[in-house]
Amino acid sequence: MGNKKKLSSMNLERYGYKEVVHENVKVRCRILIVCEGEKTEPNYFKSFDQMQYGSAVYNIECEGGKINTVQVVDKAIELRDRAIDAGTPYDTVWAVFDKDDFPASAFNAAIIKAEQHEIGCAWSNEAFELWYVLHFVNRVTAMSREDYKKTIGKYVNGATTYTQKTKYVYQKNDPKSRTIMNTHGDEARAIRYAQKQADNFDNTRYATHNPCTMVYKLVRLLRGEDRMFNEKIMKDITIK
Repeated sequence: MGNKKKLSSMNLERYGYKEVVHENVKVRCRILIVCEGEKTEPNYFKSFDQMQYGSAVYNIECEGGKINTVQVVDKAIELRDRAIDAGTPYDTVWAVFDKDDFPASAFNAAIIKAEQHEIGCAWSNEAFELWYVLHFVNRVTAMSREDYKKTIGKYVNGATTYTQKTKYVYQKNDPKSRTIMNTHGDEARAIRYAQKQADNFDNTRYATHNPCTMVYKLVRLLRGEDRMFNEKIMKDITIK
């Protein structure tokens, strides 16, 4: 129930006014996220599904599969255009992929293509797990995928909030990863660290931006903190 504008009971009785009640209006945002991975990234972003920030409720559709960087972007474009043709467009569409062992040329080309077709791009170099590490520390040097796993485990186990007797071991496809990182780390801090890292690079040789992750942009949007996106969806609100 939204805020009520009330007259005193005396004035209501004297003038015969009726109480005016304004209901909160919810806007459901359709968000498509196409991921390179089958489970890690989809599981993470699905944790935002049906969450409400202000007047916006996020309905998130995640598509994941064993596809390469450019294929992720191509699929995002295809699904975006198909939804438009069907009269059910998405409010925003994102591609999520890692540098991993993909050639630098393919990685760079995928990011540039996403930008050209107005697809949001939450890429990571080297891996998505960098985003998790940033919940704990401002990592500024490159590391391998195995190092990511060890580092995440070290910081979770070392957190004062972690009281389990069993030692935590990072599991790549764990659907509880976001909960674990938020409980023992700090998502807002990760956004700050990731943005600070990204600001250090000023060229389009994205494969050399290491470590770096643009996942913070998508997470910031899903947290209701993207001003431009919020202004866009606010236009869909009709006061009743």
